[in-house]
Amino acid sequence: MGVATQFTGEVWGLRAPYLEALTQAGVSFVLLPPQDPERLERILPHLDGLLLPGGVDLDPALYGEEPHPALGEVHPERDGLEVFLARYVAEKGLPTLGVCRGIQAMNVALGGSLHQDLASAGFTQVQHYQKGRGLGHSVTQVAPSPLDRLFPKTFRVNSYHHQGLKRLAPGLRPVALAPDGLVEAVLLEGHPLFLGVQWHPELLREHWGLFRLYSQV
Repeated sequence: MGVATQFTGEVWGLRAPYLEALTQAGVSFVLLPPQDPERLERILPHLDGLLLPGGVDLDPALYGEEPHPALGEVHPERDGLEVFLARYVAEKGLPTLGVCRGIQAMNVALGGSLHQDLASAGFTQVQHYQKGRGLGHSVTQVAPSPLDRLFPKTFRVNSYHHQGLKRLAPGLRPVALAPDGLVEAVLLEGHPLFLGVQWHPELLREHWGLFRLYSQV
């Protein structure tokens, strides 16, 4: 399994909770830092799946918008990597899980857009950026998906994001919503497993089943 890496100063790496969750799921993994697409295309056919992890905001130029005053830090090099990866796996059918920023990268890569700041967009009734390690709000499943195997129709999640999906990319189907209507999980129609979730399952042991989905495809 390949994991797109996060920028952490002068090195590319991945936060420990992701590695622990993947290890507990019995997944062997390699990290994918930014590199030429030609090099990535030599690696990707040898992988069984891909994880797009959480991180900083995506550059709104990717979906044709000017930066909002509340826009946070962006990393264009990482944006380029993950947009390329999301398009590649969508085309090739490689099983993929996107987490937080990951679901946003999936949507933007395939032609969707984001709310650059949820509070400014009117999403103020749900705790989308929570304090601490508890559970921020509930989500409700609204369409069949692999989430059916793991969770009841309505369940609680953690929440650490100030951006969210706005216009869904063609082919993406919402499968779970927050109480305020914000899309919290999506699937790509006709794909073996192109699943994005807005919460952080790596921080919730009871949600680690999401990382085992690759073995069920």
